[in-house]
Amino acid sequence: MPEREKLTERRIAEEALGLIDEDGIDGLSMRKLGQRLGTTSMSIYTYFTDKEAVLAGVAQLILSEVDAPSDEGLDWREVVRRIMWSYREVCHRHINAAPLAIKYPPTTPDALAFVEAGFRALRRAGFDDQSIARSYRALAAYSFGTLAIEMNGYYATASAAAAPGARRETLHAATLDKHLPTVAEIRPSLAEQHDAEEFEYGLELILTGFADITAAGGS
Repeated sequence: MPEREKLTERRIAEEALGLIDEDGIDGLSMRKLGQRLGTTSMSIYTYFTDKEAVLAGVAQLILSEVDAPSDEGLDWREVVRRIMWSYREVCHRHINAAPLAIKYPPTTPDALAFVEAGFRALRRAGFDDQSIARSYRALAAYSFGTLAIEMNGYYATASAAAAPGARRETLHAATLDKHLPTVAEIRPSLAEQHDAEEFEYGLELILTGFADITAAGGS
């Protein structure tokens, strides 16, 4: 009989991520996880206090997949671009688990590797500590927000709900025609935008702003 694979904290988190990739966060239970591991749910509690702790562990695995550029000759903008694009790609690769990468911050050395890479690049570029912290917060807010918008189809849903040509007896059509002509004109453009292209556009705006503030000596 082959020897049963050793139960470890990492293996539990990896199997939990596999289940979430397949069935979503709500599809994960300690019982199902135990079955997948070939053990009991009680054995899992030796490593994780509860399901919430397992989810936090899964988040660390996801975040550890984000690229952490180590080439110190790279321009700081390129380092940030690579990190941000990698974060987006990792979340799309694990789209069912992506909300965990928003909910739980990186805490393990592997998960913090991309943060370290970003901080080092900004420091080499002359950013002071406060500016680095502010830049990190702004980039996190941007990545979380754009990810949530993409996952929820925010703009497409809003545009479809109040699209020109909606039936006259609906409240939306009357409001658009009479009070919101500019909104009616712009909303189709929002729905037609390409997520990746808009992500790049917004990211370049942020990087340009960082560069301008640093060049002006502001913080």
